[in-house]
Amino acid sequence: MRFYLRLLLSLCCCSVTFPALSTPSWWQDTLSAMPYSNLKERIEKSGSWYSCEVQLLDNSTFISAFCLDDFSYYQQHLYGEVVLRRESAQFSFLTEYEWQRLNDLLLNLRKDGLVLRRVTIGQEHYDVVEALEKKSSELVDKEVILLMNRYPQEAIRSLLWVKPDEFLTPSPSLNVQLRSDGEIIEVKVTRF
Repeated sequence: MRFYLRLLLSLCCCSVTFPALSTPSWWQDTLSAMPYSNLKERIEKSGSWYSCEVQLLDNSTFISAFCLDDFSYYQQHLYGEVVLRRESAQFSFLTEYEWQRLNDLLLNLRKDGLVLRRVTIGQEHYDVVEALEKKSSELVDKEVILLMNRYPQEAIRSLLWVKPDEFLTPSPSLNVQLRSDGEIIEVKVTRF
């Protein structure tokens, strides 16, 4: 009996300690070097996503998309939509703003191996690629942290993330933009 209790306890601890193990395979495929055509097929046939219509900004045009009512991104619960085009997928994940959620999403993007390429907060813009041409990585890290801490958490912000091997590429195959305005947090992922 003790053995089974220990086994159950260890399984529970593993599921809490390693949430990435339960990350959906379509998300890992999105971040991987998998060809876009294979990713598109996986999303269309995964069973997690369902067909829906998304209203565009002009409020009169609707396009076919796939929706996901609950994407558990580590411990964050996000609502998702994806528009699958011939050459790219445009994901949009939304959640209500909370300071802790914003911080957790920042950490989770880093856990997934993404690196920060550009920061815009308020009217200030910081291009990490450009800064690294003139400054040490330690100084750039410090300046980014100071910029992010200079503004209240509710300030409008946009952070662009890419895969490390595409950091210097003018047209990366994956762009992840984290936007927050103090009310909604959006993680916009473009995959080519």
